[in-house]
Amino acid sequence: MEQQNVQASSNAYKTFGIISLILGIIAFIFSFIPCLGTFAVIPGILGIILGIVGFVMANKVNGGKGMVIAGIILSILGTSVASWQAKKMSDLSKVLQDSTQMNQLKNSMDSIKNAMESLTPVDSVGTVDSVNVQDSVAQ
Repeated sequence: MEQQNVQASSNAYKTFGIISLILGIIAFIFSFIPCLGTFAVIPGILGIILGIVGFVMANKVNGGKGMVIAGIILSILGTSVASWQAKKMSDLSKVLQDSTQMNQLKNSMDSIKNAMESLTPVDSVGTVDSVNVQDSVAQ
């Protein structure tokens, strides 16, 4: 009976490793989805915690640590990208609330629009419109 408990506890790190790896993959993939990626922090943190627990358990029984380490790394990467995205979203919301910066953005967009309108139109072949060519030939 005691051997079954030792064997069950010695294999428990594998379960923690698998769960950590799955949560790490979820966090890593979802962290790249715009706006929704900020929610990848939750499975990322859980993956880090479970991965550390699995790593400690694997050390006690001298078990394989590859899957546990992969889960921890993916969880850290997913949490990092999600945290960076949350920071950038926060910065963007501050900019959008500032009317001075919004006016500067509007002026920049207007100047780009005016510059684009002042460009000579080019047809699909890549030559200047025939009207402009005829005017330059007539001169």
